[in-house]
Amino acid sequence: MSEQRIRTAHMELIPGTPEILKAEMEGSEALAAALEAKVIEGWPPEIWKDAVEEFLIRLERHPGLTGWLNWYWILVEDDTRTLIGSGGFTGAPFNGQLMIGYSVLDRYQHQGYGTEAVNALVNWAFSKPGVQLIVAETHAGNKGSIRLLEKCGFEYRGKGFENGTIRYAIPREKWLLAKK
Repeated sequence: MSEQRIRTAHMELIPGTPEILKAEMEGSEALAAALEAKVIEGWPPEIWKDAVEEFLIRLERHPGLTGWLNWYWILVEDDTRTLIGSGGFTGAPFNGQLMIGYSVLDRYQHQGYGTEAVNALVNWAFSKPGVQLIVAETHAGNKGSIRLLEKCGFEYRGKGFENGTIRYAIPREKWLLAKK
């Protein structure tokens, strides 16, 4: 597995690599072995299904994208490791900007795990040179996602690109001030 991991209070975030993405495409058993974690019913989230193959192609062409695409969120409780969500970026920074996305399995929502993981990913990204702004888009009616973004310091920025979405962003300066 990749040596680049993020440890939070309750989780280990593991970046998608070609090996892990290939394992996911093989099925739950292969993914569980690659992540050394249980993969429960309901995986993958609907939003994630179509991205796996695209991320694999991109990583095989550009191995330096590891970390700039998806991360697997592993809940660590005692001796149990369970895949509960995923999130990450749409690619490396472009003009200093990144876009973040995330998904948590239904049974693990409203427990703070999404906020914990998104905060960790924001911290990871802003620790890299050149990242000046992280943006996220969500559906206007998705109160849970909006609350998560606001807890992580994102501010409302208006309409999103897709119909019915709204945009949030956090600039590096705000993140730096929050760290003081």
